[in-house]
Amino acid sequence: MDLALDLAEHRDGDGNPGGIRGAFLYATDLFDERTVEGLAERLARLLDQVAADPTARVSEFEVLDGVERERVLEGWNATERDVPVRPLAELFDARAELSPDAVAVVGAGGEEWSYAELRDRSDRVAGVLAARGVGRGDLVAVVLERSADVVPVVLGIAKAGAGFVPVDPAYPVERVGWMIEDAGPVLVVCSEETRGLVPAGVECIVWDPSAVQAAAPAPAPVVSVGVDDVAYVIYTSGSTGRPKGVAVTHRGIGNLVSAQIERFEVGADARVLQLASLSFDASVWELFMALLSGAALVMADQDMLPPNGSLGATAAALGVTHVTVSPSVLATVGELPESLGTVVVASEMCPPSLVERWAPGRRMVNAYGPTEVTVCATMSEPLEASGSGPVPIGRPLTNTRAFVLDERLHPVPAGVQGELYVAGPGLARGYLGRPGLTAERFVACPFTAGRMYRTGDLAKWTADGQLVFGGRVDDQVKVRGFRVEPGEIETALAAHQGVGQVAVIAREDRTGDKRLVAYIVPDDAVDVSQLRTFLADRLPDYMVPAAFVALDALPITVNGKLDRAALPAPDFTGAATAGRGPETPTEERLCELFAEVLGLEEVVSAEASFFELGGDSILVMKLIAQIRAAFGAEVSIRALFTASTVADVARLLDGAENGTAQQALTARPRPEVLPLSYAQQRMWFLNRLEGVGDGAVYNLPLALRLSGELDRVALEAALGDVADRHESLRTVFPETAGEPRQHVLAGEAGRPPLIVVETTEEHLREVLGGYAARGFDLSVDLPWRARLLKTGPSEYVLLIVAHHIAVDGWSMGVLGREIGVAYGARRAGRAPGWEPLPVQYADYALWQREVLGTLEDPDSVISGQLGYWREALAGAPEELVLPADRPRPAVPSFRGGEVPIAITTETHARLTELAQRGGATMFMVMHAAISALLSRMGAGKDIPVGTAVAGRGDAALDGLVGFFVNTLVLRSDVSGDPTFVELLSRVREADLDAYAHQDVPFERLV
Repeated sequence: MDLALDLAEHRDGDGNPGGIRGAFLYATDLFDERTVEGLAERLARLLDQVAADPTARVSEFEVLDGVERERVLEGWNATERDVPVRPLAELFDARAELSPDAVAVVGAGGEEWSYAELRDRSDRVAGVLAARGVGRGDLVAVVLERSADVVPVVLGIAKAGAGFVPVDPAYPVERVGWMIEDAGPVLVVCSEETRGLVPAGVECIVWDPSAVQAAAPAPAPVVSVGVDDVAYVIYTSGSTGRPKGVAVTHRGIGNLVSAQIERFEVGADARVLQLASLSFDASVWELFMALLSGAALVMADQDMLPPNGSLGATAAALGVTHVTVSPSVLATVGELPESLGTVVVASEMCPPSLVERWAPGRRMVNAYGPTEVTVCATMSEPLEASGSGPVPIGRPLTNTRAFVLDERLHPVPAGVQGELYVAGPGLARGYLGRPGLTAERFVACPFTAGRMYRTGDLAKWTADGQLVFGGRVDDQVKVRGFRVEPGEIETALAAHQGVGQVAVIAREDRTGDKRLVAYIVPDDAVDVSQLRTFLADRLPDYMVPAAFVALDALPITVNGKLDRAALPAPDFTGAATAGRGPETPTEERLCELFAEVLGLEEVVSAEASFFELGGDSILVMKLIAQIRAAFGAEVSIRALFTASTVADVARLLDGAENGTAQQALTARPRPEVLPLSYAQQRMWFLNRLEGVGDGAVYNLPLALRLSGELDRVALEAALGDVADRHESLRTVFPETAGEPRQHVLAGEAGRPPLIVVETTEEHLREVLGGYAARGFDLSVDLPWRARLLKTGPSEYVLLIVAHHIAVDGWSMGVLGREIGVAYGARRAGRAPGWEPLPVQYADYALWQREVLGTLEDPDSVISGQLGYWREALAGAPEELVLPADRPRPAVPSFRGGEVPIAITTETHARLTELAQRGGATMFMVMHAAISALLSRMGAGKDIPVGTAVAGRGDAALDGLVGFFVNTLVLRSDVSGDPTFVELLSRVREADLDAYAHQDVPFERLV
């Protein structure tokens, strides 16, 4: 038991409401007492609000009290301070005036420029640029190799009144060209070596520093630059596959440097290493930290820096005192000199192991910030080696405010994860030439004047007002129908003492076969099977990676971040061939089945483990079905997890442990009235419950982006081919004597029309959402529909929306693949040549009733499973997100705590009236209230989230489109921001339905 709520109604002598009292019971392994006290206070406060106005929407209930709200919005954002707000050139010249003889730049060969010399060089650059027509508001691209000569160019551009656009010449030619053309600079500064990267027709100047220095000195042109002018444009990766330019103004630069000087003690004695690529905003961070504080900027040659050179050796040789580095790069470092007193980690989540290694004896700070907020938004306090827990990203920067909000922009309590928004002077102007995206990401701030930036990052406040990074909002991947946060798996793996670095991604090396793969850099020799067991003790089975790949080092990009695209595909061939070969006919056949299910060319080792070859819990179901078909024997999932090698399974099959196979699934004679499967019955009921044609809760959308020449006629024919192939896609559910039945349509009546809709990329998401939200009348509508959205001359999105009664997550993969096959065939002028399916969904529905029997028969299979399903439904589902203080331990202590909760007599009386008006019980009111509270605290809109099983226990079902998946109850639907009255009505119906089926097995409960 993680968390339970125990409540009892009290009555006075006349039977009138006398208050509700009880307690939250909680596992002390997971929760602090104060956290649960806060939960109890919030529930009591929410019930008071419900009693006062039950027509209020869930989003309108205040889960924070006044003190908490002030703390997260004001107290932890009290960062106001006076800092210089001046353009970059003025800030630099002021610093040069203060310390003209101090060292400003140290070259790779040891040469040094003073601040006075650097000012002179930058003035000359500004004069040259002004003579070429560069002025205020212009952009100048810089395509130069790493050297000290880049520094006066950047400053000279600022003095000419323009913004600089750094472009790394190491980037691919196409990317360099695209960035330059997209930015539209009036001039490109390049070298003889990089001149060929500049697109034809773009004006450029081949930079010759010696010639510029040889010319007569000249003051910089006098240009009036505003703090809201663009200082620089940094290109970051974009979701469209093209980088997007972030236009950053001068306003936030002084604010950033003020924080750097204060937090890192940067001054005349400091030497700051310029490590990052010029195209990465960390380079701007390094430039400003040094040159606007009076420190020296150390410019090392590329071959002295990772991955070519040693960071430690370079820092020692050049006397570096301050370095900013990504965790991926820092993890590759062997030693650092004592003189390197400040290490800032940024750009990625920092694992605790790096803090353990490098924090002792120096100042180590974890910094966070998107390019869109002038490099940095938050910084941690100097980190201390603690050995456990996530590394915080700290508190907001000077004059910066951070808000952790839910989807309706309401602040969430400390400890609850939400999306991070940032406000303050560091906000960029927006995305160059992309006003739509700018408006989407830079939104009005509801808590203070001005804008705030939607980071797309998840975060939560700690109890002491620090922020903890939780990954990207869009990092969630869906594997086998489950939503998975790779970062959660990475955190769990990083806790293993033998794992140094780790990255987890979802790979789809075979179409439709998405698997989780973990990449590890081991500290010691690590047994993969131990890692699998280690995770299995901590995570649900669907979160255990199918493969573990050991690497000497994780690949990193030129910007020092993890290069996920360079992570290699797992190679299962070694495990497939290691060890002895098959020695019996059973082992030989099992080797064939292993290879077939896992998609390998062959498996020739009887000692090959199904899981080490890439198997997972969903592929186990396929293997069981194949074993049933090949051997006529039944092997349980539990047995295969325990005995996973070919030899182990062969012993099960050849010995006495195997069971008898159930009745084969084959095509059946069709009765006059074709019944629904148990799963279809539930979906049909829910469709009627939510209102015919109104609800979209059980709609499953599939969107496929198509580029190039498209044959609409062939695509529509392909959809018809798929409908002809799968009866479930052309089945409607009319009622006969009040009972639904399946009616399979034939010919054109069973084929969906393909409707073409013209729209734009800007409105695409809105249009997709609108079509996906349209409900179905299952008695007459085909259970799927298709729209072809045209966004450009040769750009399309094919949207398929299907009702859950006809498909599940597995089916959507089958559907996508078969549409592609059929379209290819129709484009070639022929029908698809696939083999006929062995069975249809209606055969499955008939077979299910024959095999499982009915609940009225006490000897039936379905009745015999009742005890199992009761046990399986006990406790809270793993998917329910609770505001826990700690991760689940490997071995629970079973210690518990108790926090009292009391509801006043007045509130109790009003809630009683509410329940009576709605025909509900007080239990239903409390159920709705706790669902609303947990939803507002980050648990989602489906409380609790169900656990899914594939439901495809026979090989004949692998390629069939249909609804086989089952999910658990009780489920409270809080979607659509209902009023509490509406939510109570939903809960009442859901609970009554559950009560009516409380003695049925798992598949009948969903």
